Amino acid sequence: METPRLLPWTDSGLTSALDEQRVTAREQLKAAWQLHVERVEEQLAAGWRDQIDRVIEDRFTELAARVEEEFRRELSARVVSEADALRRQTAEQINQAARRLRQCETGEELHAALLNSAGAFCSRAILFAIDGEVLRCAGVFGTNEGTASSLSSAEVPLSAAPAARNAVESLDTVVSQRTASELSETLVLLLGGDAERQSYFFPIVSRGKALGLLYADGDDPAPNTAALELLASIAGSSIDLHAAAGAVQVARPQAVLPEWSELPPEEKESHVRAQRFARVQVAEMRLYKSGEVRAGRAASNLYGELKKEIDAGREAFRVQFLVPCPSMIDYFHVELIRTLANDEAALLGPEY
Repeated sequence: METPRLLPWTDSGLTSALDEQRVTAREQLKAAWQLHVERVEEQLAAGWRDQIDRVIEDRFTELAARVEEEFRRELSARVVSEADALRRQTAEQINQAARRLRQCETGEELHAALLNSAGAFCSRAILFAIDGEVLRCAGVFGTNEGTASSLSSAEVPLSAAPAARNAVESLDTVVSQRTASELSETLVLLLGGDAERQSYFFPIVSRGKALGLLYADGDDPAPNTAALELLASIAGSSIDLHAAAGAVQVARPQAVLPEWSELPPEEKESHVRAQRFARVQVAEMRLYKSGEVRAGRAASNLYGELKKEIDAGREAFRVQFLVPCPSMIDYFHVELIRTLANDEAALLGPEY
């Protein structure tokens, strides 16, 4: 007896359904990551000096537990004291780095501050800017002049550097071997290759996108990955302090926003909080209302599907940010277009 074959429409329908679920899952993962990033940045911004101590403490909890388990019967009071002193020293170094990064007014200042701060936690560091699908060196620490000069003129395609590409796509730290298959032939030629040694890529993330990579390596001592991850995170949140001016013409062409450096500190902080608020509101719609988002995009009527959520978010933004701050921009509207409508304003619908 011949085995019946699936009808073509059955196979096609299953494929279509799987593709739709895959797209929805990817959207929700992106939104969940955005919420995570915003909450971390909010903690850093709201009393970041105190928060950094707390984050450092959390980072070292697991390490401290292992050390205590292995050596608890042998650790002397002097060793315990030295460990506490080292932890306090690390926290203070991070505090100082955060202050320098927050005070930077230009990209060049930020690059220099990040590299100098990273130098306290690794023997060699390189800052890469992401230019489309290419890595370009934006600064170095711990290399000789010849290597620094060669790096400054080098271009490394992400396609040739799987470890770097993975860090850019995952928005997470990537540890790799120092081989051409992981770092690219160009970087191995300039930095030296060794399959027994490790390299680290820390993404610098702003608005859910990797803008650069902090590369670190070294063996004596080994890089302090917890501290370097935190530095990269602080650098990303510092970039957002200067991002407000970029959205001015999009949201309110008629408004004239003073130069960022001329804004009072309290208004700068208000702009940063307003951007974070808008990103969180829209990310929650994408995460918890994924069906409505999908239907709204398909019908070019996102507002019709999410009217309750959009109206509530817009009113909250107006009360908390637009009314109190004279220089405020409608970042909520900007975020709706940028991530909810994928930069296609028409998808919001005729009623918006």
